[in-house]
Amino acid sequence: LNNLKIEDLADWYQRWYTPNNATLVVVGDVNPENVFAMAEQYFGRLENRPVKTSKPRLEHPQTGERRVAVKAIAKLPYIMLGYKTPSLATAEEDWEPYALSVLGAVLDGGRSARLSKRLVREKELVSAAGAGYNIFSRYPTLFLFDATPTEKHSIEEAEQALYGEIKDIQENLVSEKELRRVKAQVIASEVYQQDSIQRQATVIGSLETVGLGWQLMDEYNQRINSITAEQVRDVARKYLVEEGLTVAVLQPLENKAQSNTEK
Repeated sequence: LNNLKIEDLADWYQRWYTPNNATLVVVGDVNPENVFAMAEQYFGRLENRPVKTSKPRLEHPQTGERRVAVKAIAKLPYIMLGYKTPSLATAEEDWEPYALSVLGAVLDGGRSARLSKRLVREKELVSAAGAGYNIFSRYPTLFLFDATPTEKHSIEEAEQALYGEIKDIQENLVSEKELRRVKAQVIASEVYQQDSIQRQATVIGSLETVGLGWQLMDEYNQRINSITAEQVRDVARKYLVEEGLTVAVLQPLENKAQSNTEK
């Protein structure tokens, strides 16, 4: 930022901000004819400019676990695990991203989900733990885990506890009862979010921008409902593996200024 010039910003704007590289989304109780008229009024006079095709950002294949440690002022350590996974736009098997979404909800879908129930409340190993996956990413993405150990436990214990939950779901099928509950939660969450006009616009725009098409929005619930326990286990076995894992750990540093004040 210190080296950025106004000319750099202008070049960036000229390169990308053109009507033929934009998606306009309008949601709500509107009159289509009025919308098209307004779009023509405000955008019609803007000229299209050539947009260069982005070079592919292909990462070198990972062949083993990677680890990174960050030191910062904090009270407790923190760990994040990232496993390489495909998104809906990049998956070779179109059911896998939906199975990964269900897997994420099995692990972290509220207080009744496994990480919260087992690691936070039952074992009291961590004060917080989560898992997440972005199905609508433009490029390949990550299935993420994170945890903050309690003061009585170490970051190593928290890490091993996460691996234990991963191993469990790789070896044992999710019960039909748990699968039904999780699917209901995933679908209900999506339905409730549709109450937000902004959320609807965001999903439609995201699907169109990554090249999937807004129609996929209407298929989501059906695709989630079609996922089986075997498919959840299969994606866990395929993607939650050491060859695609990066581990990041926050190592707390003492705030010396605060420490001296307290003394």
